[in-house]
Amino acid sequence: MLVSHLSPVIVEPKAFFLRASWLVPISAPPIRDGALLVRDGLIIAIGKAKDIAPERDCLRLEFPDGVLLPGLVNPHTHLENTHFADQIVRSQPFADWMKGMRDLVRQQTWDDALSAARNGAATLLRFGVTCVGDSSFRGATLTALREISLRGVVFKELICPREEEQDERWRAFLAWLNDAPTGELIRLGIMAHAPYTVTPTALQWAWQLASQRRLPFSVHVAESPDERALIERREGVWAHLPIAQALQKVPTGLSPVRYLDWLGILGEGVLLIHCVQVDDADIALLAKAKVWVAHCPRSNANLQVGVMPLAKMLAAGVQVCLATDGLASVETLSPLDEIRFALRLGETHPSLYSTLPPERWLRMVTLDAATALDMEQLIGSLQIGKAADLTVFAVGAEKREPLEALLHEGKEAMMTMVAGRCVYLAEGVNPAKAP
Repeated sequence: MLVSHLSPVIVEPKAFFLRASWLVPISAPPIRDGALLVRDGLIIAIGKAKDIAPERDCLRLEFPDGVLLPGLVNPHTHLENTHFADQIVRSQPFADWMKGMRDLVRQQTWDDALSAARNGAATLLRFGVTCVGDSSFRGATLTALREISLRGVVFKELICPREEEQDERWRAFLAWLNDAPTGELIRLGIMAHAPYTVTPTALQWAWQLASQRRLPFSVHVAESPDERALIERREGVWAHLPIAQALQKVPTGLSPVRYLDWLGILGEGVLLIHCVQVDDADIALLAKAKVWVAHCPRSNANLQVGVMPLAKMLAAGVQVCLATDGLASVETLSPLDEIRFALRLGETHPSLYSTLPPERWLRMVTLDAATALDMEQLIGSLQIGKAADLTVFAVGAEKREPLEALLHEGKEAMMTMVAGRCVYLAEGVNPAKAP
């Protein structure tokens, strides 16, 4: 069920003492009966609870049945599409789904997009997400994240399939970027939507602007067989679209990944979304270019685009993190639900999918995802000096290995904190002043 209102900032003291049955730093082994001290938005102490003394003026939060870990990072969502969940069938062929999405986006107003983004952002807090990489077509996500105190990169989305419209659309895109207000918690990024919705020239403009301004850059690529048929052979259900005309100057025979490379777009720090329809040459190129890939297995399954060859990707050294995508194509915005689905894929597709230990899966929705957004120095792990972005899940972990318990039983968070501000507390969790 979606949240229908903003989650308020519950408490905002200068200091917290937080104690849990298990503390999972990600960058170090789990700590039994762990605790950390937060002051002025930063982690200033971490370790065994018995070794950390609460400060006199701090608020104390005890989670005797919980696992405390860094806030989850969801590097790819579409929060402005949150309300489309009730208007579109998730499980259908990709091309049909895209047609329905195009119609919904055209009908959506800015106010509609803002309401949806607010709802989606509040939902993320319930699932322990403290940072999001959101693809924002109308720019409303920027307002929603600022209102709810959620950290994130707002990737302004460029869609430009016609050469005759690219100058006008580019001017409007630039105007938004130049006027967009950011803040302590929010960075701007640029997303060229996909090779089948953005002309080659506009793709290069977007990449060049991101490079010049040192902004994060993202693009959906190699998601479906339909996309590969269009880019590689000018065939398939999209061969009649306006973008096909713009692709006439592009050599045939290039996969979507190699097409981006031909344009000069692949480079260190670029965030590619999906990368399902890739071959061995693509995988080698992704590893060499040191790009990040945001893997969205539930969305891929619902839209019937195939299974990403995760085992080959990781073996080749491709940097992969996990993301949920948006509620128009997935059931929840929970990164833990994404992990659980990935674990099932490993059982049903053992030749394509890796068997990974729990700590690796958790890293893919914390420190790896933070690195994909160029935020690893600030968030993604519990370390002294990092921002106090953290969350707690109740999983009865006092009697079992905490990571397994978290992956199998972690549902909604008990508490979510961003930059030392407790922005979400589940019902029944009450702060108490430390002695």
